[in-house]
Amino acid sequence: MGIFNTFVKKNIKHVYFAGWEVEFNNDERNQKFIETQGIDKKTAYSIFSAIELEFEDGKLVRAFDMEEGDKQSRELTEEELGQPFFDAPVHSIFNLEESSDGKSYLGGETPKEFNIPKFDFIAPFQYIGKVSKSDEPFLWLPFDLHLTAPLFLELDKIFLDYTDPMNPRVLDLEELKKTESPFGNLKSDSEIVFQKKYFRGRKSNYIGDDMEESVMGHTGVPSWIQFPDIPSCPKSKKTMKFVMQLRSTTGIQTERSNVVPSNDGLQRYLEKLNFAADGDLFVFFEPESKVACFLIQNT
Repeated sequence: MGIFNTFVKKNIKHVYFAGWEVEFNNDERNQKFIETQGIDKKTAYSIFSAIELEFEDGKLVRAFDMEEGDKQSRELTEEELGQPFFDAPVHSIFNLEESSDGKSYLGGETPKEFNIPKFDFIAPFQYIGKVSKSDEPFLWLPFDLHLTAPLFLELDKIFLDYTDPMNPRVLDLEELKKTESPFGNLKSDSEIVFQKKYFRGRKSNYIGDDMEESVMGHTGVPSWIQFPDIPSCPKSKKTMKFVMQLRSTTGIQTERSNVVPSNDGLQRYLEKLNFAADGDLFVFFEPESKVACFLIQNT
């Protein structure tokens, strides 16, 4: 009987995630990471940074940090070791590439039927573009999502209620009132309009491309620049779903603007669509409460 038990095959399972900064300790931050960052094996071996977890007979026994397929052992904490097996949603990556036959777009004039939030205090919003729910990466959206945010304010994140999809409403107005801007000449009626470029999603196991030029952004899982900052919906308290990550390297120029920079150093920020100069814009959405979150990270 002892000899027979020696050859019993162990039940081995693997789970893969995009990213690196996380502890698998069942706290709220960990749960958000599991919901948001799950990927398949092929993607994990392709992208810049990933984690592989190995479960043996239902318990976490090993972990690896991965960098484009290069695996290194990841030390598990005492709290992580032996964690019971958990499954994670697997998200597919779509790179967002400029395409004349795309249905979604960045930039362009604000549609007449869409009302950008406007205030008496200095917090002008910019129209960023439209995400079409008929595009494969966005089929889960309840409606076409028009993107707008105050890109030239020093803002950590902002939540907009899209209960009326054409009239989004700022949820934390008091926080917005306290937000400052590096643009001394910014006014409540300041307007910045960007060139319009259509895009479509191309399914991939890799985020971006080798040249880093043709891809405007991606869907699937966030590629955090600083640390995972996955938002919870202020209304439903649910983890918000990742819509897209947009780069400052889209090449989309400013079409027109009535903002006069207070010095030459700020002029370059007004010349093209950018997110805190060289950062990325992360967009999240909670389909039941219809709340969107916009946040920026940069180096």
